Amino acid sequence: MPQAAIPRRRGSRAATFLLLAVPPLLAAAALAGWLEYLHLERVLEAKFRGRRWDFPSRVYADATPLVLGRAVRDARFLQLLDLLGYRRVEREPRERGEYRFTADGRALDIRLHVFDYPTHREPGRYLRLWLNPQGRIVRIVDRASGAPVGDALLEPVLIAGLHGGSPEERRVMSLDEIPAPLVRAVIAVEDRRFFEHPGIDLRGLARALVADLKAGSLRQGGSTITQQLMKNFFLTNERTITRKLREAAMALIAERRFSKREILENYLNEIYFGRDGRVAIHGVWAAARHYFGREPAELTLGQMATLAGMIRAPNAYSPHKHPERALARRNLVLRLLRDLGDIDEVTYRKAVAEPLGAVPPRPRTSAAPYFVDAVRRELAGRFPRPVLETEGFAIFTTLDVGLQRAAERAVREGLADLERRYPRLAAGKERLEAALVAVRPQSGAIVALVGGRSYRDSPFNRALDARRQPGSVFKPVVYAAALSTEHLGARHFTPATLVEDAPLTWRYDHRVWSPSNYEDVYHGWVTVRRALEQSLNTATARIARDVGIEAIRGLAVRMGADPKLPALPAIALGGWEMTPIEVARIYSVLANAGLRATMHAVREVADRRGHRVEGHRLAVERVLSPVDAYLVTHLLEGVIEHGTGRGVRRLGLKAPAAGKTGTTNEYNDAWFAGYTPDLLAVVWVGFDHPRSLGLPGAAAALPIWTRFMKEALAGRQPLPFRVPDGVVFRLVDPDTGSLATPACPAVVREAFVAGEEPRRPCPLHAREAPALLLWR
Repeated sequence: MPQAAIPRRRGSRAATFLLLAVPPLLAAAALAGWLEYLHLERVLEAKFRGRRWDFPSRVYADATPLVLGRAVRDARFLQLLDLLGYRRVEREPRERGEYRFTADGRALDIRLHVFDYPTHREPGRYLRLWLNPQGRIVRIVDRASGAPVGDALLEPVLIAGLHGGSPEERRVMSLDEIPAPLVRAVIAVEDRRFFEHPGIDLRGLARALVADLKAGSLRQGGSTITQQLMKNFFLTNERTITRKLREAAMALIAERRFSKREILENYLNEIYFGRDGRVAIHGVWAAARHYFGREPAELTLGQMATLAGMIRAPNAYSPHKHPERALARRNLVLRLLRDLGDIDEVTYRKAVAEPLGAVPPRPRTSAAPYFVDAVRRELAGRFPRPVLETEGFAIFTTLDVGLQRAAERAVREGLADLERRYPRLAAGKERLEAALVAVRPQSGAIVALVGGRSYRDSPFNRALDARRQPGSVFKPVVYAAALSTEHLGARHFTPATLVEDAPLTWRYDHRVWSPSNYEDVYHGWVTVRRALEQSLNTATARIARDVGIEAIRGLAVRMGADPKLPALPAIALGGWEMTPIEVARIYSVLANAGLRATMHAVREVADRRGHRVEGHRLAVERVLSPVDAYLVTHLLEGVIEHGTGRGVRRLGLKAPAAGKTGTTNEYNDAWFAGYTPDLLAVVWVGFDHPRSLGLPGAAAALPIWTRFMKEALAGRQPLPFRVPDGVVFRLVDPDTGSLATPACPAVVREAFVAGEEPRRPCPLHAREAPALLLWR
């Protein structure tokens, strides 16, 4: 009889399944965990041993020398102090960044900021600047030692940061450079068992878990310093169990792979301390500078405690935004330090009694965006954009902040004045625009640059990129070739040579060019001086024809014009497009006694360790002789005294100056280019899509130039143009160009190359009548 089948138990089948399935699953999980561990280990190793942060480059204006003769009571100097974050006090300055004028007004006491230059470090000296009754420096003394100081600098203004998408301020410090009390304060408030736990603190986690259970959500972090660093380096701010587990795992791996000192050093350089506008403040160095204007080593114990207390919530405990909360939080940190035995009761009471001591944020100015554009372009060939935005270079430029502000003000107010006086210029969709370039001709340093009325509305940099016909602004090149002692062309002229101003037909290459004068008014035979002063087109065209257009074109290129400039007759009257910076290069040769200095916006570049990696070397090329350059300058002085540029004097500029107006066909473009012995400026006014202004350069561009130069030269001793050897002066009749006689009704004191001065007396006038000197 067959036996009944014994049914299998379901439990035994499940057990068998588990015995067969679980080990492989556990092995797979272990393998996955091990692979994840290896991956995280590699990630951590790459971060700690490789590049941890990107450092934006900082662009600085030029430093301001505190030299004998500098005026320090004028508005421009006081505005500069304000820009740099200096604070005027009535008592004796005690903190860096404070200054005062003594009660008798005879001295300025100032505690300089600490600043690292590529060649040296300014340690933050306490100086006394002795002043004369006009407020100019006559002597500088170090207050600490009493020793005379030969030279000192006001640190440069930070004008821009070159960064990618997320601008940050950070300077990396080694742990040994960070003051020990600051380190202890951070550990006390953020992770007092830092040197005891392996990366996660179970006690802290337990406290946080209890708090979270009571709150019903993830509120308490319980994170160690190591966990915080892992989150900041690799993770997001989301409060989830998954993120916390990954953070804990990475913290354990980090503590196994790296020393406590390495972790702590990275943490102190990574901590987020809030924002300065768009710029995120990271690390204790940047925080100390931003909130207290000091290096970390210069902080008081109370200030160190303030920074340590901010880490939990930088905005809530910001001494700038919430000083009461910041003070209470600081005192809590100080109590922790006392209770942990890091400070004694006396030290605690002294620190609690300290004022908060925060200084206002230093203004971050981006007042020269068009200039910064020029800086980027100048460096582009040597440093790719990603390098500029991540290597933390300190870029020291030629910008003069005072002159830049004057230039921006001149453009803004000048355009507004034109639109107010001529409402048609404000009609239509397109706004009237202008550009201004200011240069030190001796060095080629660009000290101010405005590429338009608003960078925000239009970043197109007209100073560098707007190619427009310069009109009569080009004429001095023609006259430089004509007067050249090297006889560059087919015919040589002197300032007193007579040339015919009458209708002209110039035939060339089977073509015909017939220039005309303004309103078709002609003056017959005139001197070279009068032809330039009155900007007579046909007289200038005759000079160009006789000299030779090839010679003029060649000289223009050597002076700084684009080599693409064609050898066409029309260039003599500015009939070819140029940019304002190109015109500035040409005029800088005249202003610099015939030498062409390479125009530049960058002085030097230092890496983030302060080592100089790039520097501008003064490079000059002789283009004209000093005599030739002076003869043209002397003619251009006449343009301002009683020629088309006489509006300069009418508007109140009294300093010696030389310049030339420029107006193109249909009045589409208005120019003025001019210079004093040590400052050159070029102004263009027009519309981006050319249309008539209905105004000449004397009415549209000259007032802006004069407005700028008056402010730039205010308070300075006027300098005359230096007369080079080989130049002689004679009194000549302005109509005949001959030696003046006592009977000439008017005379001009004219400059000549020695040996080329006129020798025959004026044939038109008897010798009895008195003469009137038109211009010296």
